[in-house]
Amino acid sequence: MIAYLRKSSGKEMKPAVFLDRDGTINHNRPGAYLTHPRNLKLYADAFKALRLIAGLGYQLIVVSNQSGVGRGFMTLARSKAINNKLVSGLRAKGIALDGVYFCPHKPEDKCRCRKPGRGLADEALRHHAIDLRRSLVIGDKVSDMELADALGVRAVFLKSGEGKGQLKKYPEKLKNRVVKTGILAAARWLKNNL
Repeated sequence: MIAYLRKSSGKEMKPAVFLDRDGTINHNRPGAYLTHPRNLKLYADAFKALRLIAGLGYQLIVVSNQSGVGRGFMTLARSKAINNKLVSGLRAKGIALDGVYFCPHKPEDKCRCRKPGRGLADEALRHHAIDLRRSLVIGDKVSDMELADALGVRAVFLKSGEGKGQLKKYPEKLKNRVVKTGILAAARWLKNNL
């Protein structure tokens, strides 16, 4: 589903960074759902990181699993309100997201939009002129890394959010991945590895 879509400024193909939301851009308590806009708190270095990524010529596309909707912890309208607050909060700091896409389904629904499925990214590819070969996924879960594999792009795994727990739980799946402490370290890695 689309929570936000910025009008494209042209047809020039540009790479994108597909960003997880909770635990990547904003604080996340493992095992808890962000269910109200008032609880959205961005990481302090997220602003600098997103400015750096955009300055490198990348489109900023958020792709987020939001099973709290399907599980009945929040309404679809509440989920959209959280995403709208993210967009407006970043815009107030001069950062323009190009799109926010989310999956409201439970894992057992087996939909194709839920990460690690590539449905959200495919939707973004329909709306934006994305050079997929030069694109990247950044996130704090194994599903983000598996999304990168499905798209055939590079990925950076973050220790923020659920990252540390995922590293302990899935060491084999995360072996040989680029691992960084948080989103700013990932942005700096990207700058050095264009």
